Amino acid sequence: MPEEKGLSNTTVVFMIVVALFFDALQALLTFIFMGWLVGIFAGLTFYVWFKMHGLNFATPKRAATFGAGFIIEIIPFLSALPAWTLAIVILTLDSKLKKFAPGLDIMKK
Repeated sequence: MPEEKGLSNTTVVFMIVVALFFDALQALLTFIFMGWLVGIFAGLTFYVWFKMHGLNFATPKRAATFGAGFIIEIIPFLSALPAWTLAIVILTLDSKLKKFAPGLDIMKK
């Protein structure tokens, strides 16, 4: 039985919940200047997680969205912002919309 690529609804929910957890943990650790460590771990986690489900970061829009979330989360005090949650919501919605409505692009210029 071939494994289907793409994000299921359950995976999307889990990704958003994990992003919220990482953002909350990072906000707490920002005040002792350890938030950047959570940001690096979160970035690697989501990169591998998306790759496991076949999401390609070769497109400039996806790379920019993921990269912006990563950069914001490693800058002290800016890392208290929920950038991972926003980036993951945008990337998962973009992936789901392209599957159901191939002509629709929420990340259009």
